[in-house]
Amino acid sequence: MAASNELYATKSIHLSPSDLSELIVSLGGVKFWIVSVAPLYIGWVLAHAPAQRHLFVDDLRVVLGIIVVGPLLGTFTLLLNVYHDMGTTDRVNPRKKYVQVVEELIGEGLMERDTLLLASFGFAAMGLVLAAYVSGSLVGYNPAEARGPFTSVVGTQGFLVLTILIIALSFAYSVPGIHWKGVAGLDLLTNMVGFGVLCPLAGWVLIRPIESAPWWFIGTMALFLGALYAPTTASDYAADRAFGIRTMAVRLGVNRTLFIGFVLQVLSVAFLLLGWSLRLFPFDGAAYNSMADLWPFLALQVLFYAVFIRRATVGRIWALLLFLSILQALGVILMLWRFVGEHTWGP
Repeated sequence: MAASNELYATKSIHLSPSDLSELIVSLGGVKFWIVSVAPLYIGWVLAHAPAQRHLFVDDLRVVLGIIVVGPLLGTFTLLLNVYHDMGTTDRVNPRKKYVQVVEELIGEGLMERDTLLLASFGFAAMGLVLAAYVSGSLVGYNPAEARGPFTSVVGTQGFLVLTILIIALSFAYSVPGIHWKGVAGLDLLTNMVGFGVLCPLAGWVLIRPIESAPWWFIGTMALFLGALYAPTTASDYAADRAFGIRTMAVRLGVNRTLFIGFVLQVLSVAFLLLGWSLRLFPFDGAAYNSMADLWPFLALQVLFYAVFIRRATVGRIWALLLFLSILQALGVILMLWRFVGEHTWGP
C-alpha cells in the first residue's frame, strides 16, 4: 500500500505587540480582577479578631480566594460575556477593540468561536474546584462564635456557596433568555450584588461565619460599586442602542443614568457617615478617629462626580472612573491601616 501523505495548511495573522497584549489582558479580564479582588480583601481584613488584625496577605485562604474571584471567575465572566456579545454590541464598541482581534482570528480559521465558551466553562470549573478545596480543607470557625441559620446548614462551605452564586449571576447577566445586562435596573443590581455584596462576604467567610458580617458597611460598598458601574453603561450607550440592548443607559438615557450613579455615590458617603457617627463596626475602635482625616477623600469623590457628569463625554466618564477608583482605594487602605492598629504584618 502506498503511504498517504497529508498536508496540513496553517494560516497566519499579524498581531502587533500592543494588539496581542490588549487581547490577553482584556480577554482574561485582568483589568477587572481588582473590582472583585479588592472587596474580598476588605472582607478578609475586617473579619480578623482584634489581636490578629493586619494588612499584609499572609494567609493561604485569602491567596486562594483571590485566585478564585479574580483570575478564575473574572476570566470566566469576561469570556462568557464576549462569547454572547461579540456578534452584536461588542463589535462596534470602541471600548472593546480586542473583540475585533478575536473576530479576525475566527475569520481566518485560527480560532473557533465555541472555544471562548468552552474556555469560560473551564475557568468556572477550576474556580469551583478550588473554592471547594478552600472551604473544605482550610476554613474553620471558632466554636465559641455564634452561628446563624446559613452557617448551621452549610458549615464551612460558605465560600463555595458564594462562588456558586457569583457564577450564577454571571450567567444571568450574559446568557440569552435571561440576559440581565439588557434589563434596565437589573444590570446595575447584578453588579452591585456580585461585586459589592458577594465578594466582600467571600472574604469574610474565610475567617468568620457570614451572620457576623458588617452588613451596613457592605451596603456602602455595594452603593459605591453601583456608582462606578452606572457610568460604564453610559459610555456604552451608542453600541448597546444600535443592537437594541436595553441597558439602564439605553432605557433611561445617558444623563439620567449618570444622575443615578451620582445619587448612589452620595448615598454611599451618607451611609458611611451615619455608620461612623453611630460608631458601628468597623468604626467602633481606632478607625473612628482616622475618618477625620479621610472625609476629604470622600468629599472629593462627590465633587468629581458632579463635575465630570456635566456635559458628559466618553473621555470624561472614564476619567471620572479613574479618579473615583484611585480616591476610594487610597481612602479604604488608609482606613484599614488604622483599623488594624497600624500593623502591616500579622502579630
